[in-house]
Amino acid sequence: MYSLNKDAFSSGQIGSKIWLCEQLEQANFKSKETAIYGGWYGLLAFLLLSRGKFQVEQIKSYDIDQSCEAIANMINQNYVFQSGKFQAFTEDCNNLNTSADLIINTSTEHFEKLDWYKNIPLGTIVALQGNNMEHIEHVMCAKNLEEFCDRFPVSKLIYKGQLDFNYTDWGFSRFMIIGIK
Repeated sequence: MYSLNKDAFSSGQIGSKIWLCEQLEQANFKSKETAIYGGWYGLLAFLLLSRGKFQVEQIKSYDIDQSCEAIANMINQNYVFQSGKFQAFTEDCNNLNTSADLIINTSTEHFEKLDWYKNIPLGTIVALQGNNMEHIEHVMCAKNLEEFCDRFPVSKLIYKGQLDFNYTDWGFSRFMIIGIK
């Protein structure tokens, strides 16, 4: 039996992932291998693959939480069986050296250090999201889009934006950049 964190399906989580899907689709580039850092339950991979508009040969999802691997592979089971189009791994992204041509991290606020970013080779396309939501598990929030962009310098910016989530009693902003490191 799997134990799921229901927050993975919240409007902020899903809305942020759909926003990223839309921007990657509009950028209109193809990916041989996409690596998702902090992939959690593989929902972003599921959305990218099931929408069928982003051209990618293979997605590898990495998360340090070992309970995520089996859940991500189950959610993406259809793509696991399609010649390994998707696969989840339990790994510390700070120690990864991948040959992926696109690296996505939608949970930058959860990473205590920037080793994962420093290890990405120059010339690699990156799609990054973070937020300004103060939370016990958020150790590297950005105050605004400008601070977020300064933290993750790119040599060529393809897209940058902010998406605001306003609820009855609280709200937060999600920041995103897509560019070439």
